[in-house]
Amino acid sequence: MLLGFNLLNLAIWIPILSGILVLATGSDRNAGKARLIALVGAVLGFAVTLPLYAGFDSHAGGFQFTYLEPWIESFNVNYHLGIDGISLLLILLNSFTTVLVVIAGWEIIKERVSQYLASFLFLSGFMNGVFCALDALLFYVFFEATL
Repeated sequence: MLLGFNLLNLAIWIPILSGILVLATGSDRNAGKARLIALVGAVLGFAVTLPLYAGFDSHAGGFQFTYLEPWIESFNVNYHLGIDGISLLLILLNSFTTVLVVIAGWEIIKERVSQYLASFLFLSGFMNGVFCALDALLFYVFFEATL
């Protein structure tokens, strides 16, 4: 845990919250600010995944870095996160690719910059959620959000 937060939660919600901040920059007059916020959010999102790789025990069985919080208790639905070896690599790949996409679109995207960058940050956060969801309904919510 980092500062009392689960790293998987941070890997999901940092890109999503960064996307909201990027949208808040408004029109293309503030494209530079939107790009900067998107880059900082993408780099922070990638940075919180690096301790996952460093702390992952490849010899241990089961899921690691688990987080369990009741969500809809009447239906026994939980906000349950965890990763195994495959999902760890997918989360690292997704988070690193997000940084590359923000950098690659720095000068290429000239119109609706904030909408483009925010939608990509949302997609990145939701994909990380798909990769680490351990509850079927939570997986469904994250998967549908990626669509």
